Amino acid sequence: MKANSRKRRTRDHSDGTIARGGLSGWIVKRMQIELPSLEEQQLIVGILENLDRKIEVNNAINQNLEEQAFSLFDQLVTQSQGNLHPLNRVAILNPKRQLVKGTVARYIDMSQLSTTGSFPNGWELKEYNGGMRFTNGDTITARITPCLENGKAAFIDFLEESEVGFGSTEYIVISSLGSYPAEFFYCLARYPSFVDYAVKNMNGSSGRQRVSATDLGNYLLPILSQEAIKSFAVTVPVMFQMIRNNSLENMRLATLRETLLPKLMSGELDVSDLDL
Repeated sequence: MKANSRKRRTRDHSDGTIARGGLSGWIVKRMQIELPSLEEQQLIVGILENLDRKIEVNNAINQNLEEQAFSLFDQLVTQSQGNLHPLNRVAILNPKRQLVKGTVARYIDMSQLSTTGSFPNGWELKEYNGGMRFTNGDTITARITPCLENGKAAFIDFLEESEVGFGSTEYIVISSLGSYPAEFFYCLARYPSFVDYAVKNMNGSSGRQRVSATDLGNYLLPILSQEAIKSFAVTVPVMFQMIRNNSLENMRLATLRETLLPKLMSGELDVSDLDL
């Protein structure tokens, strides 16, 4: 990408700008700020709008995919005529995951869990010093009020092979024992009757109530037929793969947008060099 050689204009901001950091108001009022031409500004806006539009499209696709997955889950559960068994017969709650203290790993804060989607709103790298650990295929859900009632949960499918991430001690991790597909338990974590059961089994002082993994493990599920499970396992994991891919693309697009804007406005990059 070549530097912008087109002439850029400056503007004298002498209309009452407030001085900060020790600069006198007289100096700040007379500072010259370099601006792109109006044509360039319109091109920059167009580029950013295209990035935002692609993010919005991906979000809409993801929402539709999750709604389809929930619909199939609801059919799977409500149409079953089998006997009931507890969740802990088909899943491990808070499975043991190895992560040495001091190891730098991906950390997902409670604030980064979505209340509507399976993919978290981000993560950070930090040293492990405690917290719930998880790997690909795990579902994490909040166990504390009001995060549980608000639906904070995520499906973990973005880590590297054998990578272990971690998060808040206020998570419960649900991992499939193998007879049910992993995505089944994310759908379960958002299933209204499951959430209602979890809320009713909370204990503790007002405002700091929690549900235990033991109580969640006692939630009763219908025993599903192998045919029904196979049908779900063929369709839904593909949907979650698409959700993951769209979400990772959105993260890249958001980073690109934040990186491009200052460089385009300063002239470090020329809009004519971009092919988005």
